[in-house]
Amino acid sequence: MTNDISTLDFVAFDTETTGLSPSSEALVEIAAVRFDLLNGPKEYFQTLVNPGKSIPIGASRVHGITDDMVFESPNAAKVLPQFFSFIEGAIPVAHNAQFDIGFVSLHSMRNGILPPEVPVLCSCAFSRRVLTEMPSHKLETLVKELGIGGSTFHRALADAKSCMELFRIIVGRSAGVNASWDELVQHHGKVHSFLDGSRPVEQKDLQQHLDPLIDAIQGRRSIWMEYDTNYGPREVTPHLLYSKSGAQYLEATCHYDGIRKNFRVDKIRKLITKDFV
Repeated sequence: MTNDISTLDFVAFDTETTGLSPSSEALVEIAAVRFDLLNGPKEYFQTLVNPGKSIPIGASRVHGITDDMVFESPNAAKVLPQFFSFIEGAIPVAHNAQFDIGFVSLHSMRNGILPPEVPVLCSCAFSRRVLTEMPSHKLETLVKELGIGGSTFHRALADAKSCMELFRIIVGRSAGVNASWDELVQHHGKVHSFLDGSRPVEQKDLQQHLDPLIDAIQGRRSIWMEYDTNYGPREVTPHLLYSKSGAQYLEATCHYDGIRKNFRVDKIRKLITKDFV
């Protein structure tokens, strides 16, 4: 990519959510800071996100964000394109990146948005490889141990700023700010992608007997399916096919209880394209 990473822009970003699972929970805040290794912050991005559901009390206790705070905020469909525009031309960095990637990728696909195929770095994994003397690699602990100015309060912008400062320190203690991209990756380890969290499943990747799922999604129609449970055929409205960690999933609303669920594609025994009688 380059022989001098000091010429690159990076973007430290963080998300706050209603819970831990991207498939069942939602974004409530996303923030980022664009920076370079030599001079630090250049530009900031921060917005609350209306999750379309109530924020559990337990989640609010962690990040302090309540239903009243997000009531008039834009939803993920409006926020994510703005976020992707902000990070354009930069290398994203997050602390425990797989968590944030999981939410950003799945909620992008739910809204018909394809995340950019850019390398994503993880300051937590980087810290484990370089700062081996640390008692913990939680962001709060690292901020305290390294004397990083300011505090992290589990709000997205504060955590993004701390991630930026942490990343700059780790680069300085390992590859160095004038290293090449390849040298940085060698010290950092595995590089992630937004599509690591979830990626679309194309028709060619499905077994032939599952092709009606594509038609049902495109036509926004319900379909009956036999699933690998003790229940009989159930009617569902498919919304999205995606793959994660080597497995394929169908996200669909189950008509039996009206809940949006995720089904393992390899456990779908049969699809019935006409009303089940």
